[in-house]
Amino acid sequence: MFFHKFKKILTNNFGSTLAEGATHVGLLPRKVRFSFTLAEGATHVDLSPTKVKRGFTLAEVLITLGVIGVVAAMTIPSLMSNYRKRQLQTQIKADVSIIQQAVRFAEYEDTSYDMAIQDGNTASTKEWFDSFLGKHLKVEQLCIDKPGCWHKKGIVKSLTGNAPKYENDNGIGGNIVTFKIANGSMFNVDGNTAEDMASFGIDTTSDGLTFYFDANGDRGPNRVGVDIYIMVWSSQGLVPAGYSRTKAQVEENCLRGDGYFCLQYVATHGWEISDTVWRKKF
Repeated sequence: MFFHKFKKILTNNFGSTLAEGATHVGLLPRKVRFSFTLAEGATHVDLSPTKVKRGFTLAEVLITLGVIGVVAAMTIPSLMSNYRKRQLQTQIKADVSIIQQAVRFAEYEDTSYDMAIQDGNTASTKEWFDSFLGKHLKVEQLCIDKPGCWHKKGIVKSLTGNAPKYENDNGIGGNIVTFKIANGSMFNVDGNTAEDMASFGIDTTSDGLTFYFDANGDRGPNRVGVDIYIMVWSSQGLVPAGYSRTKAQVEENCLRGDGYFCLQYVATHGWEISDTVWRKKF
């Protein structure tokens, strides 16, 4: 009785009749079918999910580039400064070694530090240099009491900004020997009395020779204590200026003074230039 009523309702409301012998009605949702027409020549249909392409906006790109630029501006100068400092430190150590070796050979040949440079006698000075010191060096250019192998007057300054004592158009000192070696370094050699030696931090009763050297040649800053250093050949041997002074005196001179004792400071600090000196503004 119920089935016949349901059949009637189904017929009236859905417009459908049960098949002969059917005992129930399937009311599951119908599958939706899509239809489309293939393009001419197409053999298959790509139903893979569409990939969404993502990119950066112009504003995002500009902001990123701006950040990179700021970071580069902050770090690159420091990196370059540290690189130049390491290069210079290596050259300082190399120059000291070169002169030490030349002097060692000269001493082996009985050459004395106090026999050499006589004021007003250019010929004997050249003969001494060629015979005893120059032959142990790879000299690219030699100047005996004349310009060309050292900085012009007024270029070299101490850490306090003063010109070196006895500076002239030929270099530093009287009747001096100046020369350039193969690695580009420049040297200025002058004879000094025992009294003068005290101003270079050397306690001795004999005369001697002072070696100024510029470890990076013609390049700046041309400051004693930064790229220009001083060695002294006397009864103490070949030693850095300031050798006879205390650690405190050397530090005072190098970090806060004229810089004449800075080679002694560098040699006793692992061949490293003090950051205090390196960061000075010239």
